[in-house]
Amino acid sequence: MKTIISLAVVWFLTIIPSVAQKPITIKETSLQFQHGSIPGILVAIPEVPLKTIEDSWVKTLEKGTKSKVQAEMGEMSIFGAINKDIAGGPMNIYSYVRQKDTVVLLAASFELKKDEYITSENRDFEFGKAKTFMFQFAKDHYLSLAKDELQTEEKKLNKLESSLNSLQNDKSKLEKMIQSNNSSITTLNEELVVSRASLQSLSGELSTQKTQMEGMDEGAGKEEKQKYITDLEKRIKKTENEISSGEKKVTAMAAEIENAQKDGIPKNMKEQEQLKIEIAEQKEVVKFYTSKYNTIKAYGI
Repeated sequence: MKTIISLAVVWFLTIIPSVAQKPITIKETSLQFQHGSIPGILVAIPEVPLKTIEDSWVKTLEKGTKSKVQAEMGEMSIFGAINKDIAGGPMNIYSYVRQKDTVVLLAASFELKKDEYITSENRDFEFGKAKTFMFQFAKDHYLSLAKDELQTEEKKLNKLESSLNSLQNDKSKLEKMIQSNNSSITTLNEELVVSRASLQSLSGELSTQKTQMEGMDEGAGKEEKQKYITDLEKRIKKTENEISSGEKKVTAMAAEIENAQKDGIPKNMKEQEQLKIEIAEQKEVVKFYTSKYNTIKAYGI
């Protein structure tokens, strides 16, 4: 069984999609906007949907300020923005968010005064803070995506393990049923032996009593004999019913045992084996996404 699972996991790992974590790249560069080329920072965010970055970036720009983002031709501008993580005073921020292959490009330029932009050359301190801010923004979103992926796969694993536990409980119930039925069948068979012996004795007594009654004259004695015979017949009928009921119970319990042994338990074990393979595979998936999450968590500039 362990060999089968091991082979299945090895096979699974050879076909698992290439969804390993990708690096977050960030650089200082010249950004091209409608009004011209200006210095700024460009960060590439892997895998996260464009819409997610766009919506979150707008909220981030507007946070802590009364100014609103102005969007035009795929570019965003906000004037008099306040971001104390970057600079102490208000500034203008020009940015855009664009999709390129499997990454989202977030570009931003920070203008402290008219034509005075944050760069590594003239505002090194603020530039370091701006770069850190944008990198952390990218990392937070990539990490959130990885966390969601991990939680999704963990839920799948929990569901599989729950299904396996349910099957194991079902098998245990079947085994207990077999044990209980076997014990009950033994007891019933013992009772049936006694009942059949009692029936044979009662039947013999009835035959004897009927023969005796045939030679009796009409009268009180014969009437008493008839009452006794009637009582015997009732007892015989009751015993026959008990025997019939006991035999039906034995047959039913024996059928339950046979069904469990020939179908229920083998089917259960087969399903368990398949689930164990799926669980082993899913554990590798969870391990993979855990590694992805931890690697992204350790990202730094």
